[in-house]
Amino acid sequence: MQSSSFKLSRRQFLYAGAAASSLATIGCSSTSISTATTSTASTGMTADDAIPLNFNENPLGLAPKAQQAVAEALPNAWRYPDAARSQLMTAIAENISVAESQLIYGNGSSEVLKMALDALVQTNTQLVMPDPSYGVIIDYAMARGVPVVKVKLDNNWQTDIATMKAKVAAHNGPSIVYLCNPNNPTGLLLPQSELNQWLDKASSQLSFIVDEAYVEYVQQAGFVSAVERVKQGQSHIVVCRTFSKIYALAGLRVGYGVAHSELIKLMQAQASIDNANLIGCVAAKASLESPKWLELSLQSNSQAKALVYQQLTELGLEYLPSETNFIFHKVNGDSELYMQRMAKAGILVGRPFNHGEGWNRLSIGTPAQMQYFCKTLVKFRELGWV
Repeated sequence: MQSSSFKLSRRQFLYAGAAASSLATIGCSSTSISTATTSTASTGMTADDAIPLNFNENPLGLAPKAQQAVAEALPNAWRYPDAARSQLMTAIAENISVAESQLIYGNGSSEVLKMALDALVQTNTQLVMPDPSYGVIIDYAMARGVPVVKVKLDNNWQTDIATMKAKVAAHNGPSIVYLCNPNNPTGLLLPQSELNQWLDKASSQLSFIVDEAYVEYVQQAGFVSAVERVKQGQSHIVVCRTFSKIYALAGLRVGYGVAHSELIKLMQAQASIDNANLIGCVAAKASLESPKWLELSLQSNSQAKALVYQQLTELGLEYLPSETNFIFHKVNGDSELYMQRMAKAGILVGRPFNHGEGWNRLSIGTPAQMQYFCKTLVKFRELGWV
């Protein structure tokens, strides 16, 4: 078996990171293009660093208005974040049209998941979830002694709602159902009608935690967020969202939950004191006030995904059409070895997942970065590696 001799040269890195040249093709203003280049460069990456396509981050970085808000807030970092958090929650409430009493702040959506589980758990509760899916909630459940029932995705990589329902029905006690929509690592939306019908059955014995970390990327017509069920009065549904993905605040840890006001009170009792981050709060609020940057991020993501789709199709590598900023695709070989070879080529790709041997989750970078990935994938095919 041949070993990889790839190394990301300075020229290749600069090419891969040149967001401006590619984004110019989608009609962005010179100001936005310049900012995109600055944001990429400001991540601290050097010519010897790999291209990070493994954590589903927004490669364009913070919106210009968010960067400005951070700079202006830094001199006040000695103060507690209460006012900034309050202003952010007001902005979120207006953005998604809910009452502030239906919102809770989290140190990233991962903390919201923990608060939701802690608030919903009862005696003899089980947690039912798809597999593979985002797994941090498993650790929270295990810490509380809550048994976790994993339901394998079906043959089409879709969440098997029918089997999950059967697991709930067979349990003599309360069930908490965790659903990631779109699902991670597949990037697929859950079946809309089937999901909504089940959410409408929420009760004291059947609670739902719906993780919508990637909801801003969803383009599918007819998609309805689980937030709508909360607005309709459902009191046993928690929707978790984050500013880590399209809003590019992964390092600042800002998330929020949406639920009935009475359930929010129960979650508040589980929250750590002063869990808000002043800088994160002002950056998040400014991000909500930057619709053009959101549009730019969506355009860049769509263009970059199209490049990868085309290359995977040409190579005959199966993939799942994604409603997120990552693609789950076939690699025709050992996933771990594929990761190692990509790393040697200067590209970091996703980790292996349960039941996903021979598949890989690829985060979407800038169009230029994905062009470099595609060239690398072609080289891998020439070497007989994929």
